[in-house]
Amino acid sequence: MRNAMIALSGLLLSFQVMASGSVLINGKEIKSQDHLHTTLAKELNFPRHYGKTLDALYDTLSSDYSGQTIIKIKFVSILKSKLGADYTDALIQAIMDASDDNPKVVLVLE
Repeated sequence: MRNAMIALSGLLLSFQVMASGSVLINGKEIKSQDHLHTTLAKELNFPRHYGKTLDALYDTLSSDYSGQTIIKIKFVSILKSKLGADYTDALIQAIMDASDDNPKVVLVLE
């Protein structure tokens, strides 16, 4: 847990950000589908039984396993060239679907 402050129309608001996990998926650094899932599992502290598939990703994220989860994907076009466009699109869709079911999941695309 960390404290954060925001200035809004001259008002200074202070609040606590409770983020259980955040991960940056950098398309320049991800080497394979397995590397992607290993990174997600490690950085987001997924359970040991995480199956390293898109279905398992959806299941884990859509359950209320933890607090706020932020997944940032950077260099999507490079990620598509490494993992395949269909797989990358399915990855993004799985995270978006999980976010619909669990509002604590946030996807950021850069």
